[in-house]
Amino acid sequence: MTIKRMLRATLVLLTLWMVQTAMLSVARAASDLYTGLILIDPVKETRTADSYVLVTDGRIAATGTGVPPASLKAVRIHDFSGRYALPGFIDAHAHITAGPQQIQMRSGAPLITNEGKDDITQHSARIALAFGVTTLRNPGGDPEANARYDRAIASGAWIGPEALHAGAVIQPPPMGGASFAYPRSEIEWQAEAAREAALGMRYFKLYVGLSEVELETGIRVAHQHGLKAIAHLNTISWTRAAQLGIDGLEHALPTSPDLLEPPQRELYVAELGPNSKFMYRWFELVDYDGPLMQELFALLSRKRVVVNLTLLVNKLIYNADDLELAFPSIGSSVADLEKLMHPEMKTNLEMFKASAAGWTQEDYRRARAVMPKVLEFARRLHQLGVPMIIGTDGLGGGPHYAQELALHVEAGIPVWEVLRMSTSGAADVMGIGHRTGRLEPGFEADIAFLNADPILDIVNAAKVYGVLNNGRFLLSADLTEDAQ
Repeated sequence: MTIKRMLRATLVLLTLWMVQTAMLSVARAASDLYTGLILIDPVKETRTADSYVLVTDGRIAATGTGVPPASLKAVRIHDFSGRYALPGFIDAHAHITAGPQQIQMRSGAPLITNEGKDDITQHSARIALAFGVTTLRNPGGDPEANARYDRAIASGAWIGPEALHAGAVIQPPPMGGASFAYPRSEIEWQAEAAREAALGMRYFKLYVGLSEVELETGIRVAHQHGLKAIAHLNTISWTRAAQLGIDGLEHALPTSPDLLEPPQRELYVAELGPNSKFMYRWFELVDYDGPLMQELFALLSRKRVVVNLTLLVNKLIYNADDLELAFPSIGSSVADLEKLMHPEMKTNLEMFKASAAGWTQEDYRRARAVMPKVLEFARRLHQLGVPMIIGTDGLGGGPHYAQELALHVEAGIPVWEVLRMSTSGAADVMGIGHRTGRLEPGFEADIAFLNADPILDIVNAAKVYGVLNNGRFLLSADLTEDAQ
């Protein structure tokens, strides 16, 4: 090739590179302007009509009211008049990578697993977005599956919320499979925590079957590997867990005998048996004004232990004989929920019925009667400044997310505070509040667009028109249709 031809070829390549670079720059700068919104700010507790949001390259570039200035050169303008916009919801207890629970016999012993499948995970991720959930915290699952989810979301191969994960739940048999682990020695504890940290997990989940020594070990190794230790506990008290340095506690089931005053504790322990009646009996006996619970409330507040109550779990268990009773306030039925579930996951609703196996109608009556006391527990935690986040114990989002919000409002927590807990508050607690959870310039464009005002009625949080997920607009109806 002559020098002249080489120069010509070089010039052509340079020109193509400049054109491609310019096109990429334009694509990156492409902006979408959403107008006519009622902007809801849970932090400032304001509703601002006739608002607009400019989104550029996946981030909020500007917000304002009235006619957008000419300097906001948007490639596309979307008239969302009459719709409500607020930060995308955060489901702080969503097992996004879980599969159907199965019980098998191995070597004469039961093995309980919930191995995830990619098609179930993708289905759940779309449903989460359809109901405005743009971020979630996965409190336990196969760490390999969790890491695969993160890669697929980051690459754009899958559509779904950002997820911050706990890896394998630390629990003795019969729990097993990839979603559970049970270290027996210091070497095994260190190896499991190191494995989960290397795979990008953020949390280390400790479960009900552990001894106090194992709980203490789990908290220690989690912190040594940069993980937050969270726990679902039963016999070990929340007070003891807080003293040991737990970072977060899950579920409104703090059913340790050690939290009951001595006379009530004696009754409770005497009645314990191979059944789940303790899940309502504890609330019948607990004295929130007694010294033991007062000590717990003060300790959780002082040590800033994050509490995630998943109140709907209590309501489902207490109504396991008629699950329809758990969903009255959102105008949704169990059948409606099942329509949105992956076919293989519908059997998981049977878990709630199984959780109350052996209950009589009198047990159900007593269980339903303690629900106000469960809600009082939530209210007291909030009033005393304990950091709280909101999760469903589902697969992420769905109409039951609004039900969880409604239960927190029913507990006496102001609606503005519930919305803050489900957006910016959760983002702050999860360490991502500097980039998401607020509708402010520079933040990720994670926005839920609602058809009705959640301040007037929190159940309107279920009426999602569409969602911006890192700047990508997705219509709720399309997401639910694609997932079915």
